[in-house]
Amino acid sequence: MKTIFEMINEPYVRKARVIPGLLVALPVLVPLLCVYGSKQPILTSLIGLLSGCGAIYALANVARGRGKRLEETLINKWGGMPTTIALRHRDNFFDNVSKLRYHAAITTKLGIPMPTVEEEEENPEKADDIYIGAVRRLRELTRSNKGLLLRENTTYGFHRNMLAMKPVGIFSCIVGIIYGLIISKIIQVVPPHLYPINFAKPGLSAGLTLLISISILSSWFLYFNESSVKRIGFVYAERLFECLPSLRSTAIRKKKL
Repeated sequence: MKTIFEMINEPYVRKARVIPGLLVALPVLVPLLCVYGSKQPILTSLIGLLSGCGAIYALANVARGRGKRLEETLINKWGGMPTTIALRHRDNFFDNVSKLRYHAAITTKLGIPMPTVEEEEENPEKADDIYIGAVRRLRELTRSNKGLLLRENTTYGFHRNMLAMKPVGIFSCIVGIIYGLIISKIIQVVPPHLYPINFAKPGLSAGLTLLISISILSSWFLYFNESSVKRIGFVYAERLFECLPSLRSTAIRKKKL
């Protein structure tokens, strides 16, 4: 129980992992609680018990696991993480002045020599390995940053996990919409019939179910996509490298003989 509460209280976990999982389940949970909650207190208690016993933890970990798998696919498609791409000489995300300034800061602050243009052209794999190592070290040194950097990292994690949960979320929304149409009696199953007039007064439970399901479904299709994840990944990369000037130098200095 303590682990679950600690997980929910942690900003990154709550926003980037828990919320995507809950948004997937919401179109199904709303009609269950609205329609059967007052009539079936056992059902309400069961849902509360499952949530307390680890359902939230499970949803968060499913979102994280799917997000990590999606990230591996995106890395292969993009040719690297945005933080790696942004450091490459051959990429134009940063202007040359800023890129050289960040390279110099990484060398000075972290003690990691950055590849030159010629070295990167000669061996791009080795150059990327250096960039990845530098970013990993920089992330280690900025873990205590609870300001803008954490917010951008949380935003990236949220969008990545939402995109990863998209197929499940779309299915959940469709189930919610169908169920909302049935309980509002807009659709009659036996015998099959359609009553569009009931759209005018669907009822509170059906109305909430349809509103939430359609709204979330629209967001899956219109907003959560690969380009939004990539764009936010580059924004996070920019915030990360902006932390370099405020770091203490960790480079190993040779003692004078």
